[in-house]
Amino acid sequence: MKNIFELIKKDFTRFVNDKTAVLLTFLVPAVLIIIFGNIFGGGGSSRGKANVIFVNKSNSEIAKIIEEKLDSSSSIRLVKKYRIEETDSIAEFTEEKAIEYIKAGKHPAAVVFPSDFLSDTSIAMNIKFYYDPRNEIESAIIQGGIQQTIFTQLPQIFPALLTRQANEFLGDEDGEGFRNEMADIVSSYFGVPKDSILNFTSSQISSGLSSEETSDSSSGSFIENLIKFDSVQLVGANLKNPQVTRIVGGWAIMFLLFTLTAIATSLFEEKQEGTLKRLLCMPVTRTEILLSKYYFSMALGIIQLMVLFVFSWAIFDVDIFSNFLNLIVVIVISASAAVSFGMIITAHATSISQANGVATLLILIMSAVGGSWFPTFLFPDWLQVVAKFTLTYWSVEAFQQIMWRQAELSAIYLNLIILIAISVIFNSYAVYRFNKGNIF
Repeated sequence: MKNIFELIKKDFTRFVNDKTAVLLTFLVPAVLIIIFGNIFGGGGSSRGKANVIFVNKSNSEIAKIIEEKLDSSSSIRLVKKYRIEETDSIAEFTEEKAIEYIKAGKHPAAVVFPSDFLSDTSIAMNIKFYYDPRNEIESAIIQGGIQQTIFTQLPQIFPALLTRQANEFLGDEDGEGFRNEMADIVSSYFGVPKDSILNFTSSQISSGLSSEETSDSSSGSFIENLIKFDSVQLVGANLKNPQVTRIVGGWAIMFLLFTLTAIATSLFEEKQEGTLKRLLCMPVTRTEILLSKYYFSMALGIIQLMVLFVFSWAIFDVDIFSNFLNLIVVIVISASAAVSFGMIITAHATSISQANGVATLLILIMSAVGGSWFPTFLFPDWLQVVAKFTLTYWSVEAFQQIMWRQAELSAIYLNLIILIAISVIFNSYAVYRFNKGNIF
């Protein structure tokens, strides 16, 4: 038994000394649990909020109360003002400006309370909802949050709206008879004085309301007649396969990182095989060796991305040709940034196992945080900031803009600048270390 114990001790010692194994065993799962926990288990208080433009043209008291409730929502953040770049001043959103911002991809949705939202003669609440379902989950959360908030106000206005609906379809005389019969039924079954019921249903909608007077309500099909929720999809309505269009860029960049990092770290294999030593004896410089590896990796990365997008087009009918030239530009720049990531890993690793372990850790984290797996709006605010420090975030956003809304390069110039900067900085540093002999 003592011998077995010593052998187990030996295996634990080897495991602890293998930093790659320790990282993959403990650190990667822990980080992913944090990310998944914030998305699915953190609850509304820790989860990020979706920005929704809000325009209120109504003078109705109900509109003001609903606005207050939306302001305190755990899933929605109302955006009511925007900055005018020409004058560097702040202005209130208009309906037209909200539509412009959504089409440009600056915000995912807008809710508009028009001037006829709820007048003294209205038989229903009128609401306009403009949206860009680039992230399907985000759109569902936004619409659900808005509708839930509105439904909580129905008990306060239901009697008056129901009365107006009856008068509209039955006429004033029959509508009055309907109201009296309803009052008789409620009075006989619930013991409520008939006069109080009639007085309540004939009162103004806004009378006696306060922001505290809300309660939950379930909606049936007849309630839809009391709320005219006019939804207008501004972007992506003509896409043949919006679901795959949303995700193809994120998954493509993740697999690209794995492929190109493996190629970059293959320098360690060439060292073990003796190929690198023979190359250094030839009339080639260290920089030329590294650049050849870089250009080969980049060419393979471009081919890989093209194959993935063409495959998506052939199998799932994803539209890649409407904005093909701009898509090619994003593919080339994204491949360049992905290769530079592999180069920076190689520049700091001391062995192929260490390089592969660190690369796997970072790729999984960047993919999860950077938007390859989930929409980044689901994250807490602090994690959304972290996401912007990953190259996957800028690549995924660029692919979505190009494929979802057929954006021009001018609309994603910041994404391209950051990806190019990553390529230049990482590659320059890798070349510096390679020339100094710090890698091999």
